[in-house]
Amino acid sequence: MENNKRESRSSAVSVGNKLREAREKKSLTIEQVQKQTRIHSTVLIGLEEGRPSDALTDTYIRSFLKKYAQFLGINSVELLKEYFPAHPETPPKPSIPVQENVLPKETRKYPKFLYMTGLAVAAIISLILLVFIAGKISNAFKNMKPIQKKSIPAKAAKKKPAAKNAKSAQKKPAVKKRSATKELVPRMTPLILEIKVKEAVLVKLKKDGILFFDRVLPAGLVEKTAANNFIEIDIANAGSLDLTLNGRPIALQGKNGIISLEITRKGVRIK
Repeated sequence: MENNKRESRSSAVSVGNKLREAREKKSLTIEQVQKQTRIHSTVLIGLEEGRPSDALTDTYIRSFLKKYAQFLGINSVELLKEYFPAHPETPPKPSIPVQENVLPKETRKYPKFLYMTGLAVAAIISLILLVFIAGKISNAFKNMKPIQKKSIPAKAAKKKPAAKNAKSAQKKPAVKKRSATKELVPRMTPLILEIKVKEAVLVKLKKDGILFFDRVLPAGLVEKTAANNFIEIDIANAGSLDLTLNGRPIALQGKNGIISLEITRKGVRIK
C-alpha cells in the first residue's frame, strides 16, 4: 500500500512539473490560464503541485488534466497514463437532495378566496365571543361587594433587604449555543458545477452574485464552472438537464418546468 501511494505521489508531482514548465515557457500566469480554460485557480495550482483537492473525483481530475494539457500543447493521452497508473476510479457519490419550500395542504387544496373567507369568519366569531365574555365579566364586577382593606402590620410592611435584589439583578441571561451545520463541500475547496444538457433549454447562471451567462444551452453540451461561495441558477425546464456538484449529482428527478436553485457549501435549495 505504501509503495502504491509513493508511486502515485511521484507520478502526480512529475505531471505537475511538466504542466508548470509548459506554462512558464508560454509566459502565462495562473490567472491568465483560469480566464481562458475556466478551470479554478485552486485546481490549477493543485495539479501543478501534484496535490489535487480531495473533494475532486478521478473523473474531474482526468477532465481538468486533459483540458489543461491540450491548452498548453502537451500530449494529454501520455500525461493521463503517467498520472493514473495507481489511481483507480472512485465509486459515484450519493446525490444531493434539493430542499423545497412546500405550502400547507390547505392552501394547495382549496382556492385562495375560500381560505381568506374562512379566516374572516373565524375573526368575526372570535370578536363576538370576546364581547360576550367582556359583558359577563363587567356584570360580575358590578354584583361584587366592596372589600374592606385590612391594615398591614408594621413588621410585614418592611421592605426586603436590598442585597437580595442586587443578587437577583446580577443573574446572567442564559447563552444559547449555536448548533454547527455540516458542510457538504469544504471551505477551501471551490464549488464546481457540471451541467449536462439533454434538451435545448434557457439557463441563467450567477457565480458569487456576478452574472456568468444567460442564454439557451444546446442539447449535448457539457458545461463546467467554479465559484468560491455560492451559485445561483435559473432553468426554464429542470427536466432538460443534469447537474453535478463536486462529483455528486443533484436530485432533479420529477422537477419539470421553471426552477431557481441556490447552491452553497451546505447543499442545494429551491428559491
